[in-house]
Amino acid sequence: MAQTELAYAGSDDQPTTVTIKRDEYGVPHIYARDADSRAPVFYGFGYATAKDRLYQLELYKRYYRGTVAEVIGSGDGDDDWVQFDKEARRNTAGEPSLDEQAEKQMTADQRRILQAFTDGINRYVREVRNSDDRDFHKGFHENDFEPEEFSFSDAAGMFVATMSYFSGTQLETLGAALVDALEEETGSRERAMELFRDCNWGDDPGAPTSTVQPEVGYQPPYVEANSVSESAPTYESRGKTGKLNDSTNKVTGGLTTTPANAQNVHEIEMGRIQTLASGLDSLGLAMKYGSNALVVQGDITESGDALLFGGPQMGFNTPSVMYEAGLHGPDFDVTGSTVAGYPFIMFGHNQNGAFTSTAGLDNSIQTFVESITTTEDGPDTYTFQGEEYEIETEEQTIAVKNGDDVTYTERFTRHGVITTWDPENNQAIAQTRAYAGKHMRCLRAYLESQFAGDVEEFKEAAQQCDYSLNFFWAGKSGDIGYFHLGRYPDAESVDWDTRLPADGTEYELTDDDYLRAADGDVPYAINPEPGYTANWNNKPAPDWNSGDLSYFWSTHHRVQRIINLVEHSLEETGTVDYERLKEIIYDISFADRRALRYKPHLLSALDDADLDETEQQAKAALESWENYRQGDGEDFTGKYTAGFTIWDATFPKLIDEVFRDEFGDAYDLAKNFLNYRYGQGTLMRVLHRDEAALKPNAEYVDGDPNDELVAAFRSAVSELSETYDGAPSSWRKDARIADLNNMALFGMPIGVSDAGDMPWVDRGTENHIVRLSDEPKAENVLPPGNDGYVAPDGTTGEHYDDQLQLFIDFEYKQLLFADEDVDAATESTQELTRQPGGTPADAPDNRSGDGTPDDTTDSTPGFTALTGAGAVLGSALVWLRRQTDED
Repeated sequence: MAQTELAYAGSDDQPTTVTIKRDEYGVPHIYARDADSRAPVFYGFGYATAKDRLYQLELYKRYYRGTVAEVIGSGDGDDDWVQFDKEARRNTAGEPSLDEQAEKQMTADQRRILQAFTDGINRYVREVRNSDDRDFHKGFHENDFEPEEFSFSDAAGMFVATMSYFSGTQLETLGAALVDALEEETGSRERAMELFRDCNWGDDPGAPTSTVQPEVGYQPPYVEANSVSESAPTYESRGKTGKLNDSTNKVTGGLTTTPANAQNVHEIEMGRIQTLASGLDSLGLAMKYGSNALVVQGDITESGDALLFGGPQMGFNTPSVMYEAGLHGPDFDVTGSTVAGYPFIMFGHNQNGAFTSTAGLDNSIQTFVESITTTEDGPDTYTFQGEEYEIETEEQTIAVKNGDDVTYTERFTRHGVITTWDPENNQAIAQTRAYAGKHMRCLRAYLESQFAGDVEEFKEAAQQCDYSLNFFWAGKSGDIGYFHLGRYPDAESVDWDTRLPADGTEYELTDDDYLRAADGDVPYAINPEPGYTANWNNKPAPDWNSGDLSYFWSTHHRVQRIINLVEHSLEETGTVDYERLKEIIYDISFADRRALRYKPHLLSALDDADLDETEQQAKAALESWENYRQGDGEDFTGKYTAGFTIWDATFPKLIDEVFRDEFGDAYDLAKNFLNYRYGQGTLMRVLHRDEAALKPNAEYVDGDPNDELVAAFRSAVSELSETYDGAPSSWRKDARIADLNNMALFGMPIGVSDAGDMPWVDRGTENHIVRLSDEPKAENVLPPGNDGYVAPDGTTGEHYDDQLQLFIDFEYKQLLFADEDVDAATESTQELTRQPGGTPADAPDNRSGDGTPDDTTDSTPGFTALTGAGAVLGSALVWLRRQTDED
């Protein structure tokens, strides 16, 4: 290990030593055991994060500010940075500043921690600015600018800009476009709504949840990955049972509204999202939404200890979106990973429990259709409940590198920021965001939950969050907890169908109209009856309706695979063990869940079909395929099997055969719901109509799907025979490759090089597995590596990509926690000392009183090479900072 030491002033102006030790993977472990508060550890955390990821932090900061074009330029095409800045600013337009929010929503100690984290970042910025040995990241040089120091709101903004994106994406405009198209297709609004409900059903009583499993409807069976044998899961009550809060939000129904030219409005709205988010399909549905988690109660594990795994799914990039660290203060130890730039650990464990989180994908955003009147010489207005109100405006200017500034107008109504301005139709679309102006409550929830001592403390901290998220806990006592978070419209207060835009001339949402996690109105479970809780962005509890981007909360949902694997383990051995969690991660990374659910139906239909020789050979390839999507080459690259190639071509055609005729010209819009990769709930209900808890509103297959199944197969085989030469056993498509490029979640270039390629897997950006006991066992892996620094000459350190092969091989490294484990790896110590008369930390630079650089005491060979070329060893610092009273 390399060791870095900093000094941070305590409340009595006496310096507290902050020590940063880096392990064999370059992970910083920050210590301040003798501090009189938690702040010094987070000062070191900010410094270490900046050292490894400063360019990434700079662009996240600029994403929140909407100032990317200022340093990158205007861009063009998909990289229109001016439009990017507009949409980034619109995310929080009209809200109080983060400083104001923090003053009201955080305690003085919490604000002090965030300020310390900010000061640590700035200490590194000043150090590099005045160093002859280390330079700023290559990205700064390529774009010809240096980083400014971060403010408190900049540090908070890195969290807000990225995390609020995961809290909700409205699909109400997509719903409106589909209803309009269906009404035109069928000639009936009533029939249009019936077909719409087959796409966006609100509540499927048969959908799996993260609390208790339904007792009604069809239950998808457990299917071995290498066979078509099936067994029904058994949902038993196991272990000690705690509290289940299964409150309801039955809000879908009532009045419906669609805007004029709904298709165009939807395209505009999705275009806005596509400007910010990479990885969207042609209609803008986010593909990177997700994360999975499994928490198992100690009563049903082999060791008697609670178990947890988490897999936050935020894509694969260089450097990773995620960053790992260990934090060790006077009264706490926390280790794990977080989004780079967040001042807390999101995924990991402390001395009392393990924790992780996933996106809630619930109804956090409501769109309103405004009726507007525009004039040339007077203010524009909108109508609400018979009165005219002035549309508020705010002029914004975007600075553009090597270009002219761009000025535009932001508009607001009582419903929130206007996202679509359509004066030709005398309408606008405005958004009410449940979490607007409450961002620091969410940061506070994450900050405090990492310190929790038990499940009740974790619950109290987590439920402060107004973002749509799921939080999970596994405690040393064996207790587990699942908490769905956020604020959602209350059934008793809402008169409109929340799957569609609301009529802004009549309705609005006030604070009294929401169910709040903080008030106990939102589902959660402590020690739920099954003995475990599984989540893959699914339905939280029975009687809870689908929300934003969660129309796939259905009988067929991807979380069912995790549930079935756990149930199978319990049936087979009576327990779940630590290694089984790794096996589950492997399975869900490769298993084709479409095949597990629908391939048996297809093979059964083909048994009775009159197939020609080519079709028989294709059927044989399907039968022999083990339902895993894996390449046959090294590291799962190369070619997929013939069975997968044939299945992958058949399934989309199956959707077409079943649904196209009924939906007609509206089918292309409907397909976004019907063939969503998280689950095809409508198809499940069609194929199991008699057993389904929620019956379809149309006879899509006249009671027998065999004709559609066989037709889809024959069409796929015919096309594949024209694409490939030879027999069906040789039809093998190239394995999908994930390019570890330098793009972030939101399309920003957060790096300047990449770590190569890897096979695409449906897996977390990082994975962590924890067993809680007096001596916790924990492992994780974070590809490509923890260090994102690139020197101006392109040189990278050894930790830039040293976890990539581990990840590809499904291997893990130890998640270091105990002092003795950290200390055992220490190999060298470096110190940077200040001369008498040195300036305090909050001065403009880190030079001594006479203006000369601070002296360096270096006892470790290779220190100069480190700072100049980004090698492994860290520098050592001692810094005296004057503490200010934030009360």
